[in-house]
Amino acid sequence: MNMVETVIVRVTQGSLRGQKVKTPAGATYYSFHAIPYAKPPVGPLRFKAPEPAEPWGGIRDALKEPAVAPQTGVFSNTQYEGDEDCLYINVFTPKLPVSNADVLKPVMVYIHGGAFCIGSGNAQMHGPSPMMNTGEVVLVTMNYRLGALGFLSTGDSVIPGNNGLKDQVMALRWVQQNIAHFGGDPDNVTVGGVSAGGASVHLHVLSPMSKGLFHHAIAQSGSALCPWAAEDPSLALSKAFRLGEALGCKTSDSKKLLEFLMKVPAQKIVEGIDKALEEEEKHPMPLLFVPVIEKGNHKDEAFLREKPTDIIKSGKFNKVPLIIGGTSREGLLIMRDLMEHSSWYHSLSADLEPLISVNLKIPKGTEETKEISHKIKEFYFGDKPVSKETWPQLVDVYGDMLFNFWTYRSAKEQQAKSSAPVYLYQFSFQEQSRHLHPADISIPGADHGSDLGYLFETAFNNDPYLHPDSEGAKLSSKLLKMWINFAKTGNPTPVADKSLGVSWSPVTKTELNYLKIDKELTMHKDLMKENMAFWDKILAS
Repeated sequence: MNMVETVIVRVTQGSLRGQKVKTPAGATYYSFHAIPYAKPPVGPLRFKAPEPAEPWGGIRDALKEPAVAPQTGVFSNTQYEGDEDCLYINVFTPKLPVSNADVLKPVMVYIHGGAFCIGSGNAQMHGPSPMMNTGEVVLVTMNYRLGALGFLSTGDSVIPGNNGLKDQVMALRWVQQNIAHFGGDPDNVTVGGVSAGGASVHLHVLSPMSKGLFHHAIAQSGSALCPWAAEDPSLALSKAFRLGEALGCKTSDSKKLLEFLMKVPAQKIVEGIDKALEEEEKHPMPLLFVPVIEKGNHKDEAFLREKPTDIIKSGKFNKVPLIIGGTSREGLLIMRDLMEHSSWYHSLSADLEPLISVNLKIPKGTEETKEISHKIKEFYFGDKPVSKETWPQLVDVYGDMLFNFWTYRSAKEQQAKSSAPVYLYQFSFQEQSRHLHPADISIPGADHGSDLGYLFETAFNNDPYLHPDSEGAKLSSKLLKMWINFAKTGNPTPVADKSLGVSWSPVTKTELNYLKIDKELTMHKDLMKENMAFWDKILAS
């Protein structure tokens, strides 16, 4: 039996016992799991902003992964799992400091995705080996509150909302106070994330609450401008009351709702969300509780007081270098739901309105939704119905409407107001494995989240690390090099590098430059030009 070699590190709250680990490639690193960064958000702290972690006596074991936030597995069909006591951080470092003279390494903080309702910072999606093989960064992952427990809002100061994002801020504050003990540089922190994690990252760029807590940002397949990334408090309030009603409390009084929800077990709250959803809100995934604009929050520190687009246009955001982009076929995300509920999607032939109103947050039955619905049908489908034959077109409608347009708009609008560079990319590399939908449906392109598997070991895509000579492994090493260059310097290609073969030019006022990430890395202009021009026209506001 292998004896685990343990190490002790002292942080602000007390001493931690971590362990020395080897990656499959043989690199040594030190791992510390389940470090509390906030008080457990249980009992009277449910639905409240996080509070700093309490100190502890003795040595606390940091050897096992923490519980995930309460959730049900949307993609894995798993039953309820998790624990409300979930506010923990994991730290992985190639070298612990021996003296104050040690050079500190850049820090990468990755925020997990999962539609703000599932997922975790644990090894299932964020295995640290690829980053630890480089020996060049300290990696931090975390769990934060999800679903109603993390994002329910009554649109006023009773439950202002955004607790999941405030958890992330608390984790970033913890990093500032403690990461030097692990060999990380608190003055050189990069936040990154994919999907809801990418949108979270971009929201931190816009939030005054996150100011000074990080120095570079990487938003992969998620932007603060996505309609699912920040919604109006009146919409959030109606959803909160719907959940109350589904659980047995019909009220239009925020205080009564809070009083009721405080007594409902976490599992019932998580499972009650499905009962509160209208049919069209279930497709392609249940995004009931998401970040909110805290207009009614007059008591507490607010994470987001204005619409993201207004914040960008005002120029009042954290001006840090930004990498932002997505995959070449983001809409493949819908494939699993499309196969399971094809009749619902095919009913859209008559009318795309349900899809428009839910995903663009525009009221149903208005002239605006009718007109947008007609134009989308014409542009993507011509005179063809929504059917198996036109699934690729439907995939592209979802990809553009949920991700691509907002990434493009973010890059353009932020560049216009930022003194720091904005680097745009499209990840187009496609391997045989598909991680979110069955392999027998052949729609080409890199699917949503597939880039994550080239930065981390994941449960879905760990092939690149098994075959060092594979195209995937070669791409992984290029992607890691650019991301780590960016973490060090704020520039993904700071010097000429034969192994990359490209210099990544940022977006300028006149040129929408982007890097295409495939077997080869190549620079291009005007990402998805026709489609973006179409959306620019129909969503001109």
